[in-house]
Amino acid sequence: MIWLMMSAVVAPLMTHQTLAEEKVVFPSGDVWNQTQQPWAQYARTPTHNQTVPPHGPDGGPGDGSVANVSELATLHTPVVNWQVFSDQTESDAYGSVIGDFSQSVSASESAVERCGAGTLFPVMISSEFVDGNRQSHLNIVSGNDAKIAWRASLGATDAVRSTPMIHDIDHDGFQEIIVVYDTDGSFNIDVWSPRLTCTEANWQTSGHSNELVWSYSDADVRIGSPSPHFATANSDHKAVTQPLLADLELDGTPELIVAVVDDPTNNPLVKVNAYTLTNAQPTEAMWSVSLDRGTHPSDPVWAQLDSSTTSVVLTTIDGDSGNMWIWKIDGSSGSLDWERVAVQGTDTDSDSPRLRLPGPVIVQLDQDSAPEMIVTVPTDANGRTPGNGARFIGMELTATTEVFNFRAQNGYADAHPMALDTDDDGVDDRLCWVTWYSESALNFNRKGMLGCTDISDETPVTEWTRDLQRGAGNDNDEIAASPPFWLDIDGEGTPEVLVGFGRRFWAFDGDTGASADINSAWSTPLSMPHRVWTAPAVADVDGDGHLDVLYGDTLVSNQGPDLTPALDNRGLSFNPAQADPGT
Repeated sequence: MIWLMMSAVVAPLMTHQTLAEEKVVFPSGDVWNQTQQPWAQYARTPTHNQTVPPHGPDGGPGDGSVANVSELATLHTPVVNWQVFSDQTESDAYGSVIGDFSQSVSASESAVERCGAGTLFPVMISSEFVDGNRQSHLNIVSGNDAKIAWRASLGATDAVRSTPMIHDIDHDGFQEIIVVYDTDGSFNIDVWSPRLTCTEANWQTSGHSNELVWSYSDADVRIGSPSPHFATANSDHKAVTQPLLADLELDGTPELIVAVVDDPTNNPLVKVNAYTLTNAQPTEAMWSVSLDRGTHPSDPVWAQLDSSTTSVVLTTIDGDSGNMWIWKIDGSSGSLDWERVAVQGTDTDSDSPRLRLPGPVIVQLDQDSAPEMIVTVPTDANGRTPGNGARFIGMELTATTEVFNFRAQNGYADAHPMALDTDDDGVDDRLCWVTWYSESALNFNRKGMLGCTDISDETPVTEWTRDLQRGAGNDNDEIAASPPFWLDIDGEGTPEVLVGFGRRFWAFDGDTGASADINSAWSTPLSMPHRVWTAPAVADVDGDGHLDVLYGDTLVSNQGPDLTPALDNRGLSFNPAQADPGT
């Protein structure tokens, strides 16, 4: 029977508890605070290292107030808290984001408690088909009860797979949302400045079209490209990149960076464009670089090399041959520092990327101050046969020198790996990765594989691997598009590794790879209401002092729902919002 706890947590409407962030180490420089918002872009940081908030098995409010929490409680006993779009497979974007929109909420005094006080607000893309055309919507969702608090139409679009971004572009305290997407005729950037209005009756969801700050379009390029993989192309999925917010000039103000393709169908030319973000619509890119090798780009990532130098790094792949190249672009000027650096030893492959090309991850692999990166080569040389899965290459960023190079045991990679510092010495010594492969040449039945590899030596050693099955759903659900991340669940040894695959959410003990070694609640995977293709976001979404994990439109929280008396004396709110009375 589910434990019920009476709780009377008081939180002001216009504030959300802010925790001291885990230290993210960079060389000195006046850098934009990339974790000012809870989870503002794909993978949270522009390095794509998915830094999670401070948490632990002894964290949380205990018997005290959430306002006094300095460390969040971990996800000890997972349960699906809520799902927003029950009539569709998931939210459309390949990433999850969470914002603090408390300053943007207007509510009457009597409606304060029921209008998201003390909670965060996920941002999601949804769509529906009207007369055969996809109509997309930008949504802000109340974190405590999964109600849509704000909604705006993006019009007729392609599937919006690029993750929205959250940033206060004019420093007025009101957060803006940047969303990028393709239509039939152009690539588009929209900037919205939402104002959320709530009454005793409900949120004023509609009527926000005048909150569009500006919209920019480019008819020559697209952020999505046709996939060379037959099964993907024929299920109406394109290879779409994720936009990037990063401080290119180290002036405290981030720019928007996108990897797009000119004429992706007939004669693809990859481009990387950077745009300044102000209240005024840009007339052109801050800089634009053409990359003359490859048909499909990866997600771009950002690295700070020293106190005055930044770089944008990405890879490209030729969908006809499997050849790959690495590109490093000077963040300030847009000049090419590395031009068509070929990845050695790639596989002959005429249909990669399958779903999307994972971008590099910026890491620290040695004791010097300059960061390194890990590049993903997504191809599997021998299909379902074990031994030659996707390749992961550690490289210096100040030279094209390899630090390590190893292959996953099996499978293709459509998600970036996760680096982990297991001994807290400031150097990443473990790499955890997820892949997928077809079990048979006669059907599309697929299986996932999660593994963790010791990268502390130039000859990496894989410590453990685990097979992943989708649970319910269809064959397409078994594409491993969601990257792994870490949490400290049991407080012992190496942090746990978590991943969404198929219609399940898994956790594995960091030392042994055995789920049962964590606790009984994680001994079997959590069933999810739909496939998990999105990168997660991790924060205290519902304001209870515990970590929550957001996968698209579905929030996973710690079991232990509370009945919280609303301060307006009109009723009780439930956490989870979709409460299970138990047996």
